[in-house]
Amino acid sequence: MKRQNLSFAKGKSTLLFLLVAAGIAVGVTSCSKKDDDKNTPGVTSENAAVMVTQSVTAQGGLTDQISSATLAVSNLEARKASGGKLSDFCGKSEKDSLKLAGDGQNFSFDYALYWTYGLTCQQDIPSQFNFDYSGRVALAMEKFATSSKFSSVYTLRGLGANSANWEISQKYDATGELTSKAAEIPSYSSEIHYESTNIKVSKTTKEIVSGSAAVKITGKDSKGNAFSYQGIITFKGGRKGSYVVNGGGTFELQW
Repeated sequence: MKRQNLSFAKGKSTLLFLLVAAGIAVGVTSCSKKDDDKNTPGVTSENAAVMVTQSVTAQGGLTDQISSATLAVSNLEARKASGGKLSDFCGKSEKDSLKLAGDGQNFSFDYALYWTYGLTCQQDIPSQFNFDYSGRVALAMEKFATSSKFSSVYTLRGLGANSANWEISQKYDATGELTSKAAEIPSYSSEIHYESTNIKVSKTTKEIVSGSAAVKITGKDSKGNAFSYQGIITFKGGRKGSYVVNGGGTFELQW
């Protein structure tokens, strides 16, 4: 696996991952004094929002996966334009991966991402593009360490020339753990389930223009308290969105 010093990291997505993941420290340390009570979960709705934010906006997260899926479709269409037909790829699949690890002052990161994609056709007419994504991410900092695994399945429609947008349905599941090295930060394990059916991505800009997704996060903190939060993510276009937690406030997203 490639290993490099952070000062030589070139990708904005890598830096974004580190910044967003570091935001866990901010979210978790916002727990109130009442969290010392055995009956009060140490993981609040604000903490849950941070976890969801990381899953949506970080390197390998949902918006990154959508970008990868639409890029793969664009590449197929470009190959079609160079002399072939989109239907030439019917029933075929391709796969790829990305691995990176690095060290900085008081932290280190390590991730591996894997994806496969293929074109489904009916009587040689392309009907939908299928994209599967999986991976693992680990981050160690001065006060905590995190690790997570995730998998997702995408279906992309709107392949016709008359469609201005691609239409995406997706399911995403992730499991993760945060191990605290400081008394003010609770340790916890969590599971996130994300599902959407109406995400629209502009074929011109390759950006999400609208759509929504239901999100549920469950888990247990280090004191044995279970937590569960549900909410809705609304995509607003312009690389922005909002996450509304049922009974727990609204949190803005940007990537």
